[in-house]
Amino acid sequence: MRLAQLEQDTAHDRFYVPTFAVKVGGEDVLRDLYLAVTSVSVDLKEKTAGRFSFKVAAAFDWEAREFLATRAEERVDLLELFAFGATVEIALGYGDPAALSPVLTGVVTELSTDFSAGSTPELSISGSDGLYPLTVGKNTRHWEAAPDSTAVADVARAAGLRADVEPTTPAKDRIDQNNETDMVFVTTLAERNKATFYERDRTLYFGPRHKDAAAVAELVWGEGLLSFSPEANLARQISEVRVHGRSAATGTEIVGRARRGDETGRDTGEESGGERVVRALAADPVLNLRAPVSTQEEADARAQAVLDERAQDFLTGRGECVGLPELLPDTNVTLGGLGRAFSKTYYIAETTHTLDGSGYRTTFTVQETTV
Repeated sequence: MRLAQLEQDTAHDRFYVPTFAVKVGGEDVLRDLYLAVTSVSVDLKEKTAGRFSFKVAAAFDWEAREFLATRAEERVDLLELFAFGATVEIALGYGDPAALSPVLTGVVTELSTDFSAGSTPELSISGSDGLYPLTVGKNTRHWEAAPDSTAVADVARAAGLRADVEPTTPAKDRIDQNNETDMVFVTTLAERNKATFYERDRTLYFGPRHKDAAAVAELVWGEGLLSFSPEANLARQISEVRVHGRSAATGTEIVGRARRGDETGRDTGEESGGERVVRALAADPVLNLRAPVSTQEEADARAQAVLDERAQDFLTGRGECVGLPELLPDTNVTLGGLGRAFSKTYYIAETTHTLDGSGYRTTFTVQETTV
């Protein structure tokens, strides 16, 4: 949707009145507790726990020497309100704060302040989304006669999340998690299944990237797109990936292969990094890997996953635009006014939403396999 169309949408209120809502334990800290929140930031990235932070000013009571708020004439200790593990919802957007949907739901994991001469201390509150429990502690467990998707769904439920997990094949004789964090374990399963994962709305999504989905916004340089810095780089590009393993059934060596031209989600009519590196070098660079694969299907899938991961690093870019809560990892954005090579639809891998005294801005990192 073009920026002009988004302006007409009541949810964006012509971008005139950026606003936000920060709820802690279900209470709006601005409208229920009358706290002065000076800045809010949300960082979202694939295969990583999302992060949030916000700052509270003018909450230090000099007489009591405590950080306090008021709720219906009752004094509230902010260090208790923002206790570790307290649930936080952050919504960003325009217009009526009550109509905003949360960009992130998480828990408090960090508190900091600064007592300096001649200034009033502020509270800085930070935390992570629902993937945070996956980063704490290490587990050892196993699954038998089950696909990887079953293991991922079990990990999600153990962390208190709903599971939106695309089924994987085939069922494995045994899946082992060996004294590692759930985050490392799920990352390993994602790599061997060509999957991404992230948490959104208390749900763990695990499955293919949505590279073919319609763009959530269309931005033109100078019309909402404030800056964009693309880079095409052949450094990690290869012509072919070969993954070597051994068949569990026969003990014979198996080789999985993925070649240039087979990159997932590539634009037709354009060349991938693998194709361009062949022309640049007049040779076919091949990446050979050994991996714990036991079937031809698994070896081919691992090779394809490595080829795709390399291909996604061919064309990357970082941009900044007016604040758009729709820009999230695993969505697509169309960028224009950038010349023939760089005006196209990009896959968003990472976003940062910031609202402070300078207004609401979104920065984003994109990837593409062709140019």
